[in-house]
Amino acid sequence: MGSPARPSIQLDLNLLIPLAVLLEERNVSSAAARLRVSQPTASGFLAKLRRHFDDPLLIREGNAYLLSALATRLRDELPAALHGVERIASAQLEFRPAESTREFRILTTDYATSQVGRRLLARLAGTAPGVRLRFDQILTSHVDEAPDSLRDVDGMFLPHGYLSQQPHVDVLVDEWTCLVAIDNPALSEIPTADELLSSPWITTIWGPGALTPAARQLQIAGLHPLVNTITPHFFVIPSLVDGSNRIALLPRRLAEDAVRASTGLRIVPPPILLSPISEAFWWHRDREYDPVHRWLREQLAAACAPLLPPEGA
Repeated sequence: MGSPARPSIQLDLNLLIPLAVLLEERNVSSAAARLRVSQPTASGFLAKLRRHFDDPLLIREGNAYLLSALATRLRDELPAALHGVERIASAQLEFRPAESTREFRILTTDYATSQVGRRLLARLAGTAPGVRLRFDQILTSHVDEAPDSLRDVDGMFLPHGYLSQQPHVDVLVDEWTCLVAIDNPALSEIPTADELLSSPWITTIWGPGALTPAARQLQIAGLHPLVNTITPHFFVIPSLVDGSNRIALLPRRLAEDAVRASTGLRIVPPPILLSPISEAFWWHRDREYDPVHRWLREQLAAACAPLLPPEGA
């Protein structure tokens, strides 16, 4: 009896990315959409890979596919392999920031743009003056449809608590506080929780599945502020609070900027102690080993270091 067939040592490197996508998606149609090829083409990739490894890789069970034992091992080893291939392939394609006119598109809120964007722009001005940053308003649909919504952008600024199992780098930590009008007659010098909760509130996002991290904490504690004003923009909130009886829950840095700009506003503690807001830059795992994207993340990390607590703090 002859020895069993052994896989060919040579594998077309162009099949590595289809292999990774097929093993991640475990569905030929989904893999085809992600690879932006036809379904027959994706099926052809799978057939070639099965012949090479002499293994089914994807095993049908009912209406779904399971990974074979070999496929499970390949899925775990592929990221490192792809990283190595990419480093070799890009060795002669060095990214030159000083000469680049690359545009990076980032989904964000006006608050994150004001805190992170200006620091990143200042850093790039001297080292990559031709690089463009495009900040687009983040929508609830972007969060609900992640990670798919991350495929068409370079990333999004979003607090922890919305996404999971996506790569990210932390960019800022801030406290939650309440902004009120100085002449609000319903509030004492240090307002009680009852005083705050009996007043109308203004917030940036409100509704099922769209609560801010602070609003979720209030809800979990059984506190339900009367929200009568909703806006997607943080920076209009101080003007809507000034001279009114409304309460706004804002990151402290933004609230302090508002107080410095207006004599009619003051900061008071929220009804309960709230965990800090921890904002991060999130991206799709497809860009994990992109050297240009890695450069952007490195610039972000360096620019935002002053916005993060010291390590070990």
